[in-house]
Amino acid sequence: MRTFFLFYIVNFFLRNPLLAIVVVVAIVYMSEARYSGRYFNPTFFVKRRGAIAELEQAVADNDHDVASHNDLGRLLADAGKFDEAAGHMRKAIERMEESAETNFYHGLCLLKTGSPDEGRRFMKQALEINPRYGYAAPQVALARTALESGDHADALNWARDAVKLNTSSVEGWVLVGEAELAGGDAAAAAESFKQAQSAYNDLPHYLKLGEKRWLKEAKRARRNV
Repeated sequence: MRTFFLFYIVNFFLRNPLLAIVVVVAIVYMSEARYSGRYFNPTFFVKRRGAIAELEQAVADNDHDVASHNDLGRLLADAGKFDEAAGHMRKAIERMEESAETNFYHGLCLLKTGSPDEGRRFMKQALEINPRYGYAAPQVALARTALESGDHADALNWARDAVKLNTSSVEGWVLVGEAELAGGDAAAAAESFKQAQSAYNDLPHYLKLGEKRWLKEAKRARRNV
């Protein structure tokens, strides 16, 4: 009903039903994306695409530029392009094995491209170099990998490590709850999902958008426990 009313208002001003449909679809999409934490920021994506293009040119000009391979792999991984990122991180790790960031992203690419054992090794190496690297990002990645492989005990250990280091990690609390639920402890899982919601509520406004998808997951999981 609200969507129809929105269409009526937009069409009233535009006097063009087809254009009004396009505008309404865009508004509904952006509203849903913002609610779920997948808000599209054109400026951010344009800047990232530009940075990727510059780095791609840099490594094309000099394949031995490991710093550019590292930055390019990191940006591609952040964009979810793990297959593309993996090759660049493989070249970067050869000369940057003492970098927590390089070990983390190389490990993440391995986890996402079907080499979990090797990926875990580099993740753990990142934590050895800097136990606080990424504010629990390695622990979260390791917990999710363990959960996906069916090892809920290992997942629970890593997820607890994540929220111990970063109590504001909404995703971390969700993973704790999912691991507890997989282990048969529904009461503890419900409490962890509740803690995920509390962690979200305590976040400053500018950090909440990126965590909305995990808030939504926590609410869904808590209802179903």
